Amino acid sequence: MPLSIDKQKLLGDFLKSRREKLNPSQAELPEGYGRRRTPGLRREEVAQLAHVSTTWYTWLEQGRAAAPSRQVLDNVARALRLSENEHLHLLHLANMEMPPNAGSPLEQTLGEIEKVVRQIRYPAFIATDRTEVLGWNEAAGRVIRDFASVEPNDRSMAWLVFMDPVLRDAIADWDEYARYTVAVVRGRYEKSLDDPAFRRLVDRLLDASPEFAALWATHDVTEKTVTEIGLLHPEAGLLNFRIHSFSQINGSTQAHCCVFIPCEGTDTDAKLRELGIL
Repeated sequence: MPLSIDKQKLLGDFLKSRREKLNPSQAELPEGYGRRRTPGLRREEVAQLAHVSTTWYTWLEQGRAAAPSRQVLDNVARALRLSENEHLHLLHLANMEMPPNAGSPLEQTLGEIEKVVRQIRYPAFIATDRTEVLGWNEAAGRVIRDFASVEPNDRSMAWLVFMDPVLRDAIADWDEYARYTVAVVRGRYEKSLDDPAFRRLVDRLLDASPEFAALWATHDVTEKTVTEIGLLHPEAGLLNFRIHSFSQINGSTQAHCCVFIPCEGTDTDAKLRELGIL
C-alpha cells in the first residue's frame, strides 16, 4: 500500500530524529570512526548497519523511497536501536500493521461507563485518544482538576498540562510529565492523521506553547503505561499517585479510563481520607 505524503514525511522525520540521537558507541561503531561535525550517526552509517544502500536510506528520510518492506524496516529499527514502542511506531508510519477494530461507538458506552467511574474510590476520568476528558468522578474533580469549571474546548489533558496554570502548578515534576504527555500524544496523533479534531488540538498547542513545540520536534513516542505523578494539593500538600490506564472500553477503541492510585510507602492514602475523599 503506498504511503501518504503525510506519512512519508513523518516517517522520514522520525528516522532522522532517532539517527541524530544515536552516537557511534551506542551503534557499536569503532571509537573515532570518522570525524563528525554534528551529533548522531551519518546516513551512510545507518545504511551500512541496516544493509541497505546509502541512496535508498537517504530517500527514505526524505520521503522519496518506495514503500519499504517489513524486513528492511526491521533492519533499520535494529540499526537505530529503536525501543519496542519506537519500532512499532515506525511500522505504523509505514502501514505495517493490521487495521484497528473500531469497536463500539463511544456514545453508546459513555453513559454507562461514567456511572462506573463515579463508583471508583480514587480519582478517575475517561478520556479520548485526543486526551479530551469526557467524564470524571468527584475525587478527580477535587484532586486533579475541577473539570466542570474548565471550558469544554479546553478540557483536554494535553492542553491543561501545558496551558492551564492551575494544573501546571500542581504537577510536582512538570518537565518529566510534560515529556511523557507529548510522547503519548505524538504516538496516538500519528495513528489518527485522518482525524481533523486531533490535528486542530496539536496545531493549537504548537501555536500556544513553545514548550510543547520543542518537545513535539523531538519525535519521541511512547504508549500509555503505568506512570507516576506528584500533585500539590492546596490543603493536603504533595499527593503521589501511580496512573493506571484501561483501554478497549466495552470494545470501543476511542477512549480509555485513567485511575490515580496512591503510591505505596507514601501518606497519600491517609491524606485522601483526611480530605474526606475515601
